[in-house]
Amino acid sequence: MVAHRAPSVADGLARQLREQLQLTAVAVTSARPAEWPIDADGRDVAVVDAQLAPDHAAALCRQVVARGIRAIMIVDPGAVNHLGLLEHGAAGLVVPSDGVAGVLDAVRTVMAGHVHVPAHLLGSVLHALIVERRGADPDLDRVASLSPREREVLALLGAGAGTREIADRLVISPYTAKTHINRLLGKLGLASRTEAATFALDHDIRSELMEVTGD
Repeated sequence: MVAHRAPSVADGLARQLREQLQLTAVAVTSARPAEWPIDADGRDVAVVDAQLAPDHAAALCRQVVARGIRAIMIVDPGAVNHLGLLEHGAAGLVVPSDGVAGVLDAVRTVMAGHVHVPAHLLGSVLHALIVERRGADPDLDRVASLSPREREVLALLGAGAGTREIADRLVISPYTAKTHINRLLGKLGLASRTEAATFALDHDIRSELMEVTGD
């Protein structure tokens, strides 16, 4: 089925689904999924215009999914939280510029049991996921502030290495090793090497160097 605010668009897309994919497609303009017809064989896929509920696209998506319908949301590239729609159960995303071909491709993908996200939306989805993850774990920002060498030193501290061993493994002087330790402690807001070692273990920061053992 196709749910779109513009009746001509809804009718046109529904016709293309019938002609190109041989689907039983109907067009609706209602923003109330409870009023939509459900396919008796349970194969319903709905192409839904997010602008049917411009300020409540996620809620609209959730209502569609609650009826057992796989929702493919037509979204404006920068107007909605694309990751949020996926988290609320959307099976696919398309943008108006994808055209009829993009919608048909999305329907094929979703009917095959996969999630459809066009390549040009992946950047915004991944960015939102990174921001969300950092919000859940602010320590990730602190780890990101470390240089590659400081991260390596932190990993070695987590593996139990002391200053001399860190210096030997990284082929640097003990003084340089101490400098790296002091800098990473400051960036991470930690007071001691023990806290740094615990931080490294808690955040699964590991060193490949510790996997190489000498005779």
